[in-house]
Amino acid sequence: MRAKILKIIKQKDKSGRDIFIICFKAEDGKSYRTWVGKAYGNYLRWFTVIQLFSPHLKQELWLDNLHPKGNTSLIDADSLFSLQKIDNLKEANNYLK
Repeated sequence: MRAKILKIIKQKDKSGRDIFIICFKAEDGKSYRTWVGKAYGNYLRWFTVIQLFSPHLKQELWLDNLHPKGNTSLIDADSLFSLQKIDNLKEANNYLK
């Protein structure tokens, strides 16, 4: 599945450790989310995404090969995704073909 990152929310878990809720909008229009934490092994995979994302920039971050967990709106944080950063409308049109 391919989806665009809409927002990343930083919070604390029950133990006081940093976690990130990453919210997506898939190509089919459905909304998804996943949780990533510094204490988990998959954080290294998501670190670049978290660092690159800024809602104030006019770029979009799209991820390919995301895997929903069953029939839910949750993305498996262990998905081996690929990242595409899109800086302008022309790139977006080429990417979505």
